[in-house]
Amino acid sequence: MDASMLALPPSGTATYVRSLSAALRAIDPDVALITLSPDWNGPAGTGPLGRIVGNRRVRRFAWDAWGSGWAARAVAPELLHIPQFAAPMWAPCPVVVTIHDVIPLVLDDYRGSPAMRLYAAFMARMARGARLILTPSHAAAGDIERVLGIPLDQIRVTPEAADPSYRPGEDPAEIRAVRRRYGIGERYVFNVGGLDVRKNLATLIEAFAQVVSRSEGPVDLVIAGAAHSENTIVFPPLAPVVARLGLTSRVRLIGRVSEADKLALYRGAAVYTTPSLYEGFGLTALEAMACGVPTIAARRTSLPEVVGDGGLLVEPTVDDLAAAMVSVLGDPSLARGLGERGLARAGMFSWEETARLTRAAYDEAVRGR
Repeated sequence: MDASMLALPPSGTATYVRSLSAALRAIDPDVALITLSPDWNGPAGTGPLGRIVGNRRVRRFAWDAWGSGWAARAVAPELLHIPQFAAPMWAPCPVVVTIHDVIPLVLDDYRGSPAMRLYAAFMARMARGARLILTPSHAAAGDIERVLGIPLDQIRVTPEAADPSYRPGEDPAEIRAVRRRYGIGERYVFNVGGLDVRKNLATLIEAFAQVVSRSEGPVDLVIAGAAHSENTIVFPPLAPVVARLGLTSRVRLIGRVSEADKLALYRGAAVYTTPSLYEGFGLTALEAMACGVPTIAARRTSLPEVVGDGGLLVEPTVDDLAAAMVSVLGDPSLARGLGERGLARAGMFSWEETARLTRAAYDEAVRGR
């Protein structure tokens, strides 16, 4: 398995690699799972060619296009699993590719530069040659068929899951400590889905301005995460939106947080809200529900599949988001019911099941269907 994403900033793909690797080993100790990364003496790593190719993006392209296949040759595996939207031009064995979404091909903001358009087109072409495609939702599978022209009978849906550590908290002191650390009030709305433009966070902040004016008692909005680049088209700055709305005392942009702090922030939240316009799966909504937190999600792409009846699904507009947050914050019975339904819904997903489905796809790919 290509594990190169573990060396990059935190992402859903990195979580997928870590969780799936552990679950595969747990369900079948006889699986010899070897993780590959550019630290092997390949073109994107620390070997001679890796040192010659100095540009980070060029190294990334070299690893995706050739390096993972070259590194696999050294261990002669039965199968190579590429867990992101990439595939080598050559590999010594059948290849399975996980495509979490086709964002670079359907959202213009994510392929603004000629280099990015070239990379996306190249990787789309390479992915079509994989023995099987894995994807976390039926919504993503439909997009892969429509955009890449890969038939559905070559695609296997393998839903993801929240880590078992995501469960309701039992230590109020832990939550108080994390609130003090970030200067957060007792009641807050939480979001940790990422800061890129498809996450629709400016709309969430606009909606929160209505919440502040309509709610009884103080409430904060806490947004965790950091931009992965200085590209303001993909990562539009949120501080100017907060300032324009006069919410600097109520909105906390707390940056990247540790896993322990993220878990405590979930557990302490009055409501979790994700207004995202496009998700291949929507893992943060599932994590929030697994913590028993009332969850509001956009009625878009894969989020209805994940949230189901475990949360409130709304149109990702200012008025609809505001109305949903005001309802949950002002109605303890509704909030309690959503928390219970969310826990039940989250219990329907597990990494063990993801691993079983993935292992079955491995077997199918090796058999050569």
